[in-house]
Amino acid sequence: MFQKRRVGLFLCFLFFHAIGFSDSNSDIEPWIGIGDLYNITIDMTTEDVKNQLGDPLFIEAINDDDVIITKFIYAFRTKEYDREVLGGGKVSVDNLSFMWGRTTNIQFVFEDDKLISWEEDKLTLSMSENRLEKENSSFGVFNMLLNIVVITLNAAVLMSQ
Repeated sequence: MFQKRRVGLFLCFLFFHAIGFSDSNSDIEPWIGIGDLYNITIDMTTEDVKNQLGDPLFIEAINDDDVIITKFIYAFRTKEYDREVLGGGKVSVDNLSFMWGRTTNIQFVFEDDKLISWEEDKLTLSMSENRLEKENSSFGVFNMLLNIVVITLNAAVLMSQ
């Protein structure tokens, strides 16, 4: 009986310890935002970029004809604010509530340890989810009819040769 009570108290302690010391506001993955990009300039070194943005998620290095090309990839996300609150005027967004917007990766390209460019990762953009259109839209029907006409014309040209 005493043993069961001890195990029960131990499990309760672990449960409350896990809840009490958990940090629900911390991100597992580090993110950079648009404000972080303002601190980055061309010709920065890899160490300068690491000091500004932290460690990247992924590093790729390529040796191309005695030129070392290094790519740092960071997770990037934007903030979306309510347009009605902003109201078209100059409003400080520091204390406004926001929702997370678009998320993608930013790729920084270094040539011989000097930053030459950065851009959104095209692979991530190509994998992004598209919103589906309405199934019964007139554009979809027009697109299908146009495809049928093009296929029929191509078949007629091929058969005439």
